[in-house]
Amino acid sequence: MKFTLANIVTLSRLFIAPIFLVCILMDSPAGVTAALVLFTVGSITDWLDGFLARKYGEVTDHGIFLDPLADKVLVVSAFVAFYLINAMPLWMVIVIVVRDFITTAMRSIADDRGMVMQTSYIAKVKTALQMTFVVYALSLYWVAIAWPDNAVSSYAYAILMSQWTYYAIFIVTLLTIITAVMYIISNRGLFRRGS
Repeated sequence: MKFTLANIVTLSRLFIAPIFLVCILMDSPAGVTAALVLFTVGSITDWLDGFLARKYGEVTDHGIFLDPLADKVLVVSAFVAFYLINAMPLWMVIVIVVRDFITTAMRSIADDRGMVMQTSYIAKVKTALQMTFVVYALSLYWVAIAWPDNAVSSYAYAILMSQWTYYAIFIVTLLTIITAVMYIISNRGLFRRGS
């Protein structure tokens, strides 16, 4: 793999993900603060790597493959953490993980055949919404943890566990399913023998 500046930025998300997960599961103000900062930085690198690749003419097949993979690892680590703190149902996490496994497998098949499976516009919107939701939920969790036994803390936790938050992640999960179906339909040729 050619280590362009854009690819290095992309790879940083793969290193951020496990550190983020450890920090948020510390269940302490310092840990959750670090998790919020790490995820926010990771989200910014999702925009930054694409910007750098286009600016310096370093768009590569490896980068096209790695960018969505790094996004998936970072976002899924956040959703797993939300499940562990009871802020997200397990079935939604499973749906998102299965979808990401399927699309990553399809990208690997395409790569083996010398093809490049481009990320669709709606999939980019899905990733942006996922990251926005994670920052929103992390911010609420940070407030709840940072000021324990406080009215603001209780209110933030109530919002995090509210139906509105549930509906928001349900919509994101639904969009995740839709993008999976669209990928399967638009790349159905990958499933044909000898194709």
